[in-house]
Amino acid sequence: MQPADKTALTEVARSLLRAMQQNDTAAVRASTLPEYAQDFSGMAGTIANTAPHLANAAFVPSTFWILDASHPANGSDGSPQDTQFFCNLNKSPAETSFLIRSLPQGRYALVVEDSVKPADPWEIAFLLKQSSAGAWQLAGLFPRAVSAAGHDGLWYWRAARAAAASRQNWTAWVDYQEAQQLLKPVGFVSSSHLEQLRDEQGKAAPPALSSGVGVDTPLIVKGKDGVEYRITGLGPDASLSADRIDVAMHFAAEPIADPAAGRTRNRAAASALLNAYPDLREHFHGVWVFAETPNSPPFATEDPMSQLP
Repeated sequence: MQPADKTALTEVARSLLRAMQQNDTAAVRASTLPEYAQDFSGMAGTIANTAPHLANAAFVPSTFWILDASHPANGSDGSPQDTQFFCNLNKSPAETSFLIRSLPQGRYALVVEDSVKPADPWEIAFLLKQSSAGAWQLAGLFPRAVSAAGHDGLWYWRAARAAAASRQNWTAWVDYQEAQQLLKPVGFVSSSHLEQLRDEQGKAAPPALSSGVGVDTPLIVKGKDGVEYRITGLGPDASLSADRIDVAMHFAAEPIADPAAGRTRNRAAASALLNAYPDLREHFHGVWVFAETPNSPPFATEDPMSQLP
């Protein structure tokens, strides 16, 4: 990377950070590509939700990448195609890769900035595109917390390894996912280290999850009353910022009009999961349950482990 590029990218990122800290959506919008600035509601919401976490925080640049897609091959219909980039790290076998869907031609950069504060640290990634006049404009904004319940991604990676070594594979499954969420800067970025994490998670996966868990491959658990629950998602949830993270489970459900009955069903589903795989009780704060019904928002509840029979 040329020094002039790095200087320009640093200045743009710092300007965007100052605007985000002040929840100044107009200033961020003014620095955004016109095609994204036209409908700015989604990005404005992201800025508003993120601003409280950035207030009074200092930031240091973590990484810079130039992603040159000036001459990609378009599809037969002229549409932008998926574009992949590879970067070796410090002349070592380690590698970072990028896969961006339907990327228009242009010269891009990804700038990652880390907040410097002991509590509630955040990381902001900016995807920028260089205009014909040479200015860098915002093409994507990716803020995220880099700790959960007071621990960073490496802590959860070590915890997952320890759980796997103790044959607590269900706990390891959740902790590996939390580690990945905290260590992965953007959804379209991968690296040798993240691939190693995913490989470890796959090897430690409980047999019931060898094919993953999803709508087409549900995990079925049965309650003490014989009712079956088809779990379509199982992972971590750090939204409560408690001393420990929660387990989050999604299951396919029929609509229930009565909220009290829905809460009772969610609690029964959580208990069925914990009774089937008891090592989950030992390491997490509680269980978030998302009962997902067709054509309606999920009915979500959270209960601490102590309240789940």
